[in-house]
Amino acid sequence: MFSLVISTCVLSLSACGFALRGSENFTAQLTRLQLSLEQPNSELSRLLRSNLEAAGVTISLVEGVGTAESESNIALLLITNEQVVSRPVTVNARARAAQYELRMSITIALGQSTSYIIEPESLVVQRIYFEDIENISGNREEVEIISAEMRRELVNQLMRRLEAVEI
Repeated sequence: MFSLVISTCVLSLSACGFALRGSENFTAQLTRLQLSLEQPNSELSRLLRSNLEAAGVTISLVEGVGTAESESNIALLLITNEQVVSRPVTVNARARAAQYELRMSITIALGQSTSYIIEPESLVVQRIYFEDIENISGNREEVEIISAEMRRELVNQLMRRLEAVEI
């Protein structure tokens, strides 16, 4: 009886499209991609390159847009304006910030030849976290963990956006 219940739950979850976080498969039509990164050594750039390579996309890094014209039949992905902004949201009784909002954003554009496949657009992720004034080192670790999650979410947004592209 117990195995019947478990089997029913598993089948129900798989039928509704449920998938574990990060287990999505990238099935875009892009097999080769030129990548132009404003900050090529950032964590976000490294994460994006590794996700694209894991999806089977052959990447060639481009220093500037002008050098990409020699391979105009290969799509060019531009990643610019990588920003992380932190601002206080609430203030405690001592007039110190109690909550902060972290906002991470990038601007993307995908082009091929002389036209855009994806017009320049911004991808944004926001998180709010509490700051414990008694535990400063714990707060820093929390911000690092939240920032890593936000980077993964941005890359996942970009991967889903690339997957929706029809070339």
